[in-house]
This record gives sequence, structure tokens and C-alpha cells, in this order.
Amino acid sequence: MIGIGATLFKRAVMGSRGFSPSALFANGEQGAWYDPSDLSTLFQSSDGTVAVSVGDPVGYMADKSGNGNHAIQATSAKRPILRNSGSIYWLEYASLQSSCLKTGDIDFTATDSMTTCVGVQKDDDDTASIVELSANVGANTGVFRLASVSTNWRYISKGTSNVAIDATGYGATTKNVVTGYSDISDPSSFIRVDGVQKATSTSSQGSGNFGTHPLNVGARANGSSAVLDGNIYGLIIRNVVSTAEEIASTESYMASKTGVTI
Repeated sequence: MIGIGATLFKRAVMGSRGFSPSALFANGEQGAWYDPSDLSTLFQSSDGTVAVSVGDPVGYMADKSGNGNHAIQATSAKRPILRNSGSIYWLEYASLQSSCLKTGDIDFTATDSMTTCVGVQKDDDDTASIVELSANVGANTGVFRLASVSTNWRYISKGTSNVAIDATGYGATTKNVVTGYSDISDPSSFIRVDGVQKATSTSSQGSGNFGTHPLNVGARANGSSAVLDGNIYGLIIRNVVSTAEEIASTESYMASKTGVTI
């Protein structure tokens, strides 16, 4: 596997007009696509009822990938809040409320590759899980985690061994498009911020494919710890290492949803 050079990135962005993330799942790829700007996919109740308006809690966020991996929160006090500014929409998470959305188990056992891209803002430098496959990457195999740790964005990929890579220098109130992708058997892992590759690793991630676990969005273990104080503007996960063109198009799309320039 190789990193994504500037020439490939420019070519991909130029060709990304009209891009929809639905194309990333056209061949049956497993994963999820969450879009807080699409109010038709958000509901106040965890059973997918009661429409939301800005300022309402969100207990159900539908998966637009077609995989049915909807993220819910059954506990009303732990639901993130829908906010907006102009055309930009986001879910506001708060550690005091233990905000989190969680899917059911997702079967990623067919692959040892993963790509995740998120639009995110953090309001402090506490450790927070942005998205984590399983309740805790340290206690499980075949998992990944995208997190904020101090002034870093961190991507962790794990077969039977854990590899963590950091994009450094992103402190409180930072708003970014963050992409992490990895291959367990290659082995390789990458983290990108706002369209720029920041760190790579070819250290061993052990063996095996990714596992069957729930996704936790905005916190660890359904809000039990590492809760984000901040905002999530969108999230896309798929069980392949995306191509250079796919990554650049995804990042350009996510930047438009997040209100950042890349």
C-alpha cells in the first residue's frame, strides 16, 4: 500500500463534483454513512419515531449506506443534540450527559481493511472516542478507533496487536476532516487531516480480519467513558482501503458538510 500524493489528490478532487457517498457502497461494501444534515434520517426516539428539529435530542440516526447499521441511544438523557449554523448541521455531544449513539453488531469479518472519515470538532483536549468498533479496542481483536487524545487526532487499528498513529497539533476548538485507514495483513495504517496525510505506520497489527462488534459514535462503550465534548458533522465507514480518488472525494464531501476548507 502507498500513501496518497498531491497529484492524485488534486486529480481526485477535480473529479469529485456530483460525488455521493452512496457510490462507496455500490458493490455491497459493509459499513455506514451518517449525515446529520439530512433531517429525514434523524429521530428523537430510539425506535425511529418522532421527527427532530434543531435543538432536539437525537436518539436514532439512520445509516444511509444501505447496510441498515442505524445508530441509536435508548437512554433519553444520553442523546446528542441537533444543532446548526446556516447550512451546516451537526450533533453536539457532551461528556456531562455521556452522549453516545451505538449500532448493533456489524459483521466486518470478511475483510482486514478499513477506511473511516469524519467531520469533527472538539471543545477540549480530554481523551474522547469519535468512533470506536467495539466497547474498547484494548479488550477486543479486529477493531479500530478514531479518537482525540490531548492535542492529537489518533487512529488505532488492531488485528491481534494494536497500532496507534497520531496527527499532532490539533488542540481544543479544532474543527477538521479526519480520515484513518488501514490494512491488518499488509500491514499499514494512515491518518489524514483536512486532505493531508499526517502519519503512517507499517508496524504489525497482528493477524486476522476485523470482527463483529457494534460501532460507538461519540464515546466509548455507549457513553461509559471517553465522551466527546464537541460536534460530529458526518461519518463514513467502509470495510476496504479506499482508493486515492475515493478518499479525496470523500474528504471533499465531508469538508462541505463540516464547513472547513481542504
